Amino acid sequence: MTTILVVDDYSPNHRLMSFVLEQSGYAVVSAFDGLHALECLDTMPINLIVTDLTMPRLDGMGLIARVRSDARFNGMPIIMVTASGKEADAVKAAGIGVDAFLTKPVDSEDLARTVSMLVTREPPPTLSTLTLHRNAA
Repeated sequence: MTTILVVDDYSPNHRLMSFVLEQSGYAVVSAFDGLHALECLDTMPINLIVTDLTMPRLDGMGLIARVRSDARFNGMPIIMVTASGKEADAVKAAGIGVDAFLTKPVDSEDLARTVSMLVTREPPPTLSTLTLHRNAA
């Protein structure tokens, strides 16, 4: 079963996202700030992270920077869900490795669709794969 780490310090948002993901068939692990999320990543298998931007102790940008700098989590999909509709935040998030940027209030269907797309995506083709396909044709 796919396990999603939901990181948000605001309980109503956290509960809503967790409910939507559980109804979509995912297991959900909860963290309420970036440091707690890092502890979860160290102790259990996680397939995707959904994180808020603004949180105490370690915010979403700091969490993502730490995750992306750790080879164990290379390629782990990350979705940022935030009340910030600032284009600068979306650009910064993309620059540090966020795969999707959704704004709050998050649409349940958008969240479920985005998670599904990211957990089922095919890895990018390698040069040898491209060469093999070209030679087979």
